[in-house]
Amino acid sequence: MDERELILELFPGTPFDLLPPGEVLYYREGEQVVIEEPPFRAVFEPVERPALPRPGVCEACGRLLGGAFARFFRVTPPGSRVVRYVLLCEDTEACRERARPEVLRRILRKGILP
Repeated sequence: MDERELILELFPGTPFDLLPPGEVLYYREGEQVVIEEPPFRAVFEPVERPALPRPGVCEACGRLLGGAFARFFRVTPPGSRVVRYVLLCEDTEACRERARPEVLRRILRKGILP
């Protein structure tokens, strides 16, 4: 049992921001993008659209991307009616190498907190 699991077991209502950082996983499952910091997980669905009309900045790695290399994804946090959108690299593997864990954690927070 690691430190995060122990805190969540003893204090189940602990806010996400107060937990010590854990390993943040960032990967693709088919067309979806998953950002996960166990036990928290957010699945981002791709938004169908043509290529972006102008360059955009990936929220995970901060890279400036042309329309064919970036894609919008959406997530609806549990218990919420609000849909949140993020712009991410189309190449998730390369993006994962450049992305900092604290930035991925901030994106994960968008996907799990109402």
